[in-house]
Amino acid sequence: MRIFKTLAFVIALSCSVASAQPYPSKPIKLLNGFPAGANTDTVARFVAARLEERFGKPVIVENRPGASGTIAAAAVARAEPDGYTLLFAVAANLAVAPATMKAPPYDPAKAFTAVIEIARGPYLWLVRSDAPARTMKEFVAWAKANPGKLNYASPGIGSVHHLATEMLKRSAGIDMLHVPYKGGLYPALLTGDVQALFETMPGPIPHLQTGKIRALAVTGARRLDALPDVPTFAEQGLADIDANFWWGIVGPRGMPRSVVERLNAEIALALRDPQIKATLAGWGVEPNPGTPEAFDLYINQQYARWKGIVATTGLTID
Repeated sequence: MRIFKTLAFVIALSCSVASAQPYPSKPIKLLNGFPAGANTDTVARFVAARLEERFGKPVIVENRPGASGTIAAAAVARAEPDGYTLLFAVAANLAVAPATMKAPPYDPAKAFTAVIEIARGPYLWLVRSDAPARTMKEFVAWAKANPGKLNYASPGIGSVHHLATEMLKRSAGIDMLHVPYKGGLYPALLTGDVQALFETMPGPIPHLQTGKIRALAVTGARRLDALPDVPTFAEQGLADIDANFWWGIVGPRGMPRSVVERLNAEIALALRDPQIKATLAGWGVEPNPGTPEAFDLYINQQYARWKGIVATTGLTID
């Protein structure tokens, strides 16, 4: 009996020592619900690299694309809430896609622990450079002259790109065909398989610089410093096209407060790096780090907002 008691004490002591190890004591996985090379992948890898430098432990970005990022988000929602499985969270998988699903695999307001918001930014409406439109007024006229004949691309069904285009269609009274893609959107636009699409910075910059594509409008209240010649939708009479992207980090619901605070502090420090600040500014993206509570509130607000928009469009996914 004394042997069993001693063994139980040793096991309990071992568990206590293991749980008392400073975070992190092993590699961290950062899941990204979009393909390698996408904007989210670039930023996720920057964050991972900085955390790896600070923690002295591997921080591995794992791409699990599909279903507007909800595959990766669902995997994180099911993970142990120990801080070793995190999600690069975006508007698509924490607000828009779940709002379009009849039976979403998780509730964004309940399934996650918010860690920190990283940044926010606008969307650009893009066409090929040979399109017969240089303004939104000309684009709307082109679409109205060809009802149902213009195609637009988005990353999957239920993304911000998708819903924002549906908003544009309703606001402008035009009819376009939706073509969802699993991978990059630019090949579809450059080859002419689609005629237009919404996309975020910085992806369009190389194609804009080479003159292969043209930006007709940008969402938000003001023009981008990086693209000062591109007017806003509001300037062109389409003030109700209101969509922005946002990035952040979350983990499964129930993460220890000490782990959340450590991650929040380290990521906020990384975002103050002059190099990343200059890079994001060149993309037209504003760093927006804050408290976990502020990000949690924002996620809930965004989810509620997009549920309302989905209700007006009638778009749902089985």
